[in-house]
Amino acid sequence: MLFAMLLTLLVASVPLALPQEDRRAQVTAKYHELFLTDDAAGLQKLWSEHEGLVLQILDADLEGSLALWEAQPEDPPKAEIEALQKRALFAASCASEAFRRPIFLDYASSFVGWSDEQKHDFRAGQEVYGRAAQELSDNNAEMALAAAKETVLRAVPLGDWWGTAMGYAAQGRALQELGELQDALSAYSQARLLNADLGLQFAEYQSIQGMLTCARALECWQRARVLAAAVVEYAKGFGDEQGLKAGQAAQKQIEKELARQG
Repeated sequence: MLFAMLLTLLVASVPLALPQEDRRAQVTAKYHELFLTDDAAGLQKLWSEHEGLVLQILDADLEGSLALWEAQPEDPPKAEIEALQKRALFAASCASEAFRRPIFLDYASSFVGWSDEQKHDFRAGQEVYGRAAQELSDNNAEMALAAAKETVLRAVPLGDWWGTAMGYAAQGRALQELGELQDALSAYSQARLLNADLGLQFAEYQSIQGMLTCARALECWQRARVLAAAVVEYAKGFGDEQGLKAGQAAQKQIEKELARQG
């Protein structure tokens, strides 16, 4: 699910010297080369070294195939579409094998199997998510929550796990702003698990931060301790000084609360 607002955030788990777009271009070129030689082992190795780019890169082929269909729905270029889909399935299969997680292949195989109606449903779901994001930006939490819930309801039947993760994350934020912290924690947790499976480390980091805020407010101190440690580790990896300081401050406060409990 390619949203411009997210692509700048979906970075690898550690900072690299090579600019993100240059690195993505290099990995994409290598992926195309490995596909042409049917080198599954080579692609598995490539993916294992660039987990944060896997979904972006294979999704570009999936979205590309959909765009070709949308341009000529009455007479789509089937050979071009099938070529992109075949490559995406190869990429997803290698990713699922490399990480021992079925979500990549399930996502890709769902995408290429959509009926025309489901393709329209997918685009409609993207529009709904865009509305949720806008409502959050405009501080309209109730309207954002409704749109976020609709995003999940649309995405799950399609096997659109990226869209599902985004919908849950939006739900978490909206529920948090509405003060419904237990439900917010649940929504953030769903987003975190999906983003972790999809290799979207920065999105996972954001979800963990939301979880930590809710867990502390709910006085779930043991859970908060684990979440704070995760925030600290991710913040170090991303070079997020502000996030690191916040995570470390949370750790100190959590330890005081646990000590008070005995």
